[in-house]
Amino acid sequence: MSNLMEGQVASVNANGDLVTDISIEQIAHVPRDESVRINFGGHETIGLYPDPHDQPIATMVAKLSDSGFLEIGIVGISLSEMLGINVGEPVKIEW
Repeated sequence: MSNLMEGQVASVNANGDLVTDISIEQIAHVPRDESVRINFGGHETIGLYPDPHDQPIATMVAKLSDSGFLEIGIVGISLSEMLGINVGEPVKIEW
């Protein structure tokens, strides 16, 4: 049986990363390993990463940002522009 948390994209930052309405505090108990899946707009990324992280260019990551909220981005690329994901898009975290 898996755990589920749902939220949505609340804003898009200057880098084109998706800023969700899921606070880091809300997911403090969620594992940081490959058992975690983040789904949004028909796409999926695995794991939660600190920010900054050492993932390579063009890697999609869900990161625990200094903004205090979960952010989803593609390293070095505007995720919002590349995938056309905008405010209001549902986001699901499963583990």
